[in-house]
Amino acid sequence: MDEKLLTLIGRERATGCRDAAVFGGFGSFVAELGDPGLAALGEAYAAAPLDRRPALLDDMERRVRQMLSGEEAADGAAESLFAPAAPAPAPPAPNKKTAAPKASAAKPKLQAPAPQAVSPLELPLTSLRQVGEKRAALFAKLGLHSVGQLLDFLPRAYRDRRQVTPIAQLRLGVPANVCATIRKTTLARTRRGFSLLTCVAEDDSGSISLVWFNQPFLEKKLRPGRELRAWGRSERRWDRLSFLVQEYQLAGENGDWEGLVPVYPLTAGLSNRALQAAVKAAWQRAGAYVRDVVPRELTEQRGLLPRREALRLLHFPEEPEQVDRARRSMAYEELLELSLVMQRSAAPGPELTRRPTDNEELRQRFQNALPFSLTEAQSRVIDEIYADLDRPRPMARLVQGDVGSGKTMVAAAAMLKCCAAGAQAALMAPTEILARQHYQTLGPLFDKLGLTSALLTGATPAGRRKEVLELLYNGELDCVIGTHALIQSGVEFCKLGLAVTDEQHRFGVAQRARLRGGAGVDMLIMTATPIPRTLAMTLYADLDLSLIDQLPPGRKPVKTFAVDYSYEQRVFAFIEKQVAEGGQAFVVCPLIEENDELELGSATAVYERLSREVFPSRRLALLHGRMKPQEKDEVMSAFREGSIDILVSTTVIEVGVDVPNACVMLVLDAERFGLAQLHQLRGRIGRGERQGYCVLLYTPVNELVRERMDIICSTADGYELAEADLRLRGPGEFLGQRQHGLPELQAADIFRDSDLLQQAHSDAARLLAEGPLPEALEKKVQALASLMT
Repeated sequence: MDEKLLTLIGRERATGCRDAAVFGGFGSFVAELGDPGLAALGEAYAAAPLDRRPALLDDMERRVRQMLSGEEAADGAAESLFAPAAPAPAPPAPNKKTAAPKASAAKPKLQAPAPQAVSPLELPLTSLRQVGEKRAALFAKLGLHSVGQLLDFLPRAYRDRRQVTPIAQLRLGVPANVCATIRKTTLARTRRGFSLLTCVAEDDSGSISLVWFNQPFLEKKLRPGRELRAWGRSERRWDRLSFLVQEYQLAGENGDWEGLVPVYPLTAGLSNRALQAAVKAAWQRAGAYVRDVVPRELTEQRGLLPRREALRLLHFPEEPEQVDRARRSMAYEELLELSLVMQRSAAPGPELTRRPTDNEELRQRFQNALPFSLTEAQSRVIDEIYADLDRPRPMARLVQGDVGSGKTMVAAAAMLKCCAAGAQAALMAPTEILARQHYQTLGPLFDKLGLTSALLTGATPAGRRKEVLELLYNGELDCVIGTHALIQSGVEFCKLGLAVTDEQHRFGVAQRARLRGGAGVDMLIMTATPIPRTLAMTLYADLDLSLIDQLPPGRKPVKTFAVDYSYEQRVFAFIEKQVAEGGQAFVVCPLIEENDELELGSATAVYERLSREVFPSRRLALLHGRMKPQEKDEVMSAFREGSIDILVSTTVIEVGVDVPNACVMLVLDAERFGLAQLHQLRGRIGRGERQGYCVLLYTPVNELVRERMDIICSTADGYELAEADLRLRGPGEFLGQRQHGLPELQAADIFRDSDLLQQAHSDAARLLAEGPLPEALEKKVQALASLMT
């Protein structure tokens, strides 16, 4: 150590302690000098507010002078990264000549204690020189605020760029790495303001159009004659072959290209390359401080990697085999934490004193109020629910049933028994339009049964809301149907006995608990998601399970056809015919690599083309995930009321919404969907008198795709399709992303990793039985429980 650092400390003071004496940050520079004491002070300095930095500079200077003179740090406190920073030196005591006058000799203010130096994992992302304030705001959209959170942010896929594919050998839909020369660049704009940049590029084998969505600024950069490498996939749309670029690099630009490249979930404005650079910097800064969460004995027993090694291999892999073992290690950690949360929530509640009811009389009374007969499956599930409601412990039951199986009527029968016992019942739906739909169905039924009911949503007028709340509080209202408005402040029940949630994947554990209002309330949860029973028993440890495995008689099954894009014009003609006869149609666009901006651009392009070129005389509307909830409700309401003929949508179609007049669904690029997801989508049509038709336009990439399309066309059994997805596709998609009431799992897939799930389930039970969890694991479990809302 020499005098140069003292010079830099003086320069930093002269800048006003703004961490700018060295390019990339003065604190970061000091943290990388190698001395543990200075490293602690440098990390603290980079993270400290402006008013604390002068004192930390004094500590640095003191440390440097001690090292120059050969002295040890006083008591060695600065040697520990987690030790408190030394307090600022006290001001000299005033002498008699300089003593302050008595008028100002009030009790001195207490000096704020020096903050404790933080772990590098807890430092803000702005402590990395690769992340400024603007970029930090983008990371925040992904839920990333600290260095540790960034290291825990795992890749969702990997691009194997070790091989270059000649353009002539590109396979439709298969990711590839191409090297080519740009021959022509064209920028076009849609009526809605989105841009489409197209570069005709060629190599020795042929040419293809490279496509970038909504990136007009690249036009000046991607000039004819430039050579580039691009990663993406080829697509055939509207009889044209194109290559959708996900990442590219121009010849001569710096940066690694070849190898196994991690691909992270992104947000608009944040590139994969920028995220990779930030992860690399974060690892260099804090990778050494990563600690295990899973107890070491469990890691060794299950043959898994330590956490630090698993994260290193996931972020910086060399071979695919390394990725697989590392992913399983992190997947086990996620599933163990999830199992601990779910098993804790399954703790039995207090026993209840119930008013007896005549179940036979209730069943007959309910059936008499219906214009149709219940199916055997509905009657069996109602019996299971009634048995629960006669037991002294609170009911917690999950009812699974395919689309159109009659789950709502089962819920209504449960609400009748609850009210007959002198309590109140509430049904919560995830969207306002679905809540209104339930109220339009159940309100008249409850009137026949002699029950009072009301609707409560965010759109309920203030006067009506006040009236409903008073009726609930006074016990004059038997049943209430609504949205999240039911769990907002100010909603108080006189005696809530039963809480029903529709489409359980939209509500988390905490939201279900909030609706129940604490212990002593029965819970009934409904879902159309087909989950294998053994898997559901592990995922929903806090719930008993019922299955409605029968559709009402007389409902016409949706006719499903899978065809390639050569049939596109015939499909459009068929849709025109159905609309001309008074029907309505959905056109569903797929996810594009989980990129909201690309997905919206693709859906917008489809909407523009269909509106202008294919169905110019029809009323079309666009529905996508960036719309506000109220805007989505307005579009869906207009479609349901018949003022829209064709609805072009991304994968945000509201689950459970009933549009009886919708008779056609066209799904584009159907090979990108899970079988059970396609089954869920087609369940939105054919719910009225018209025959329903689902047409799947797909690209026959390989025989596996053809087999999957054959299966979806040949069966209407959602559970059979779920099992087929698991068998053929590996990671099942029938829960849907971010829509299952559980946290979004990064490493684990609950179907592919069913063996790990079973292991984690049994290990969680043992850990809970043995006593308090290890501190690191307990912290993660509590954080996870707070997120499951």
